[in-house]
Amino acid sequence: MRMIKILSGFLAMIVMGFMGQTAFASDNSSAQSRTLIIYFSQPEEMKADAVDGFSGASVLQKNTPETGSTQFLAQMIQKQTQGDLFRIETATPYPRQHDALLRVAEKEQQTNARPSLKTPLPDLSNYDTIYVGYPIWWYTMPMVIYSLFEQNDFAGKTVIPFTTHGGSRLADSLQEISRMQPKAELITRALSISRNDISDPDVPTQVEQWVKQVQPQR
Repeated sequence: MRMIKILSGFLAMIVMGFMGQTAFASDNSSAQSRTLIIYFSQPEEMKADAVDGFSGASVLQKNTPETGSTQFLAQMIQKQTQGDLFRIETATPYPRQHDALLRVAEKEQQTNARPSLKTPLPDLSNYDTIYVGYPIWWYTMPMVIYSLFEQNDFAGKTVIPFTTHGGSRLADSLQEISRMQPKAELITRALSISRNDISDPDVPTQVEQWVKQVQPQR
């Protein structure tokens, strides 16, 4: 009888230990980092042969419905990271016509405007890694991206920028993000793809390799 009690106690200790390990694993699983992909993308109506170095918000004609080039990259990043997608939209919509959009973007920059976001961001406390995508307009970020970084706290977050552009690559965006969010961990190995190259067949592979290099392993 004593031997049975000893064995029963030993088995109980094993079961309790197993349950404790299970609970620990469950807690760890729930604590796994989450990824958010924030992007601003404005498809344009533009002639196929039009080229300029000012706006990187082109429309990707091969997709239906129309998809802005920055949105196209955001969707590929989301597919690889399984993160949450959030599209920035402004309270006042931008024009779809290319020349009109350029004029509005130029005026916003000259007046140092801060366009309002139509929808608030998700609760950033739920995320550790935040990708932020935007076109380059007039050699800098759109003013709504300034609104994003000035009106929200990214402290302690890993911020990973990606851009589409018409020739200006990242422009001054890394310096500006660092200035506005000095307590964020800014990944400077940002992705920058010309809008003229966005439909190239090697872009998905390029994005996949980049995400593997910059996505934190937690």
